[in-house]
Amino acid sequence: MFTRRHHRQTPEKRASATFPISVLLLAICAIFVYLTIGGGLLETGTVVYTPQIADATGHR
Repeated sequence: MFTRRHHRQTPEKRASATFPISVLLLAICAIFVYLTIGGGLLETGTVVYTPQIADATGHR
């Protein structure tokens, strides 16, 4: 069987990339859903007003 010295402080021999990739894909899907569905529900018709320019000969 294995002894204690084989289990203590040894690096992992085979690492799986499945969990980090699935978390990344889940985050991308959540952002996509938020931007498409959430943006469609909150469509408010944004209006941007520029500041009025005072006449150039006036005093500040």
